[in-house]
Amino acid sequence: MQAVADLSIYLFWTGFATSAMATLLYVAYVASASLSFRRMAAQTSAGTLTVSGATGEANPGLGRLATSFTGFTVLFLGAQVATRWAATGHAPISNLYEFTAAFGFGIAVAYLVFETGTRQRRVGIVALPIVVTMLFVASLFPSDIVPLIPALQNGPLLTIHVSVMMISYAILTVAFCGAFIYLLQGGEGKRRFASLPGGSAAADLAHRAVIVGFPLLLLGIALGAWWANSAWGRPWGWDPKETSSLIIWLSLVAYFHARAGNGSVAGAPGIRRVVPARLRRGWRPDPMWWLIVMYGLVMFTYFGVNLWVSGLHSYAGV
Repeated sequence: MQAVADLSIYLFWTGFATSAMATLLYVAYVASASLSFRRMAAQTSAGTLTVSGATGEANPGLGRLATSFTGFTVLFLGAQVATRWAATGHAPISNLYEFTAAFGFGIAVAYLVFETGTRQRRVGIVALPIVVTMLFVASLFPSDIVPLIPALQNGPLLTIHVSVMMISYAILTVAFCGAFIYLLQGGEGKRRFASLPGGSAAADLAHRAVIVGFPLLLLGIALGAWWANSAWGRPWGWDPKETSSLIIWLSLVAYFHARAGNGSVAGAPGIRRVVPARLRRGWRPDPMWWLIVMYGLVMFTYFGVNLWVSGLHSYAGV
């Protein structure tokens, strides 16, 4: 099995290389929208006046190439996960090297699906650097194959639980990318940077991703409670990772609540009934900020709990 394990490492680094190339291509693709110019001529009393201006149209060839390299990344990282699984004899989720490599694969898949569905290719300038970062972080952890501890030996249920959580986090990464661009553009209907998607398009992408990721996260938490009951004899014990996962889900509840309340949690229907109007006046953050907070919580749950907060879910492998 050593040969399969070595192949997995090779595929990991190949996926890292293709994701880095995809990142550069997305940067070039977005930059090409700012560098494309169109000449416009107008007849005046003084003669013909010619003006050049940016068209905001990106080079389609660069865009297709960027998407192709993202597809290569998905293929190589998918093969990496499969060969690692074959080499270890269990799902590659036993330590932070395996978790994070699989997470990078999941983000690449989620982004590619949403890019295909929404045709918002320029969001790749945010999504692919996250994939590269995840793979780089994964490379910092030991990749040795070690026996599973007893709590991780409940194969099917544990695999389903962790897979659902990872898929939800990957989809919520796409939501974060949309929210980031939305806020960068200045909000709904605004477009500070012609080379990036407008605020409305970015918000639509973020919301679509949340609609998918929100119930998946709840399902993953429920499956985790089922697994915890079989592994530790109780479904819920306020372990740090259990608690932080719940807080992530509540941050998404806050997003939906703020969105329903005309841009503010304080203006949402439930809050209006119990909080006096004088306390609800004034500036309130845009609902999209909740998706930024949510992703910060995801990163803390994913890395902070494993590395710095001891608990039953601390399986960093470092």
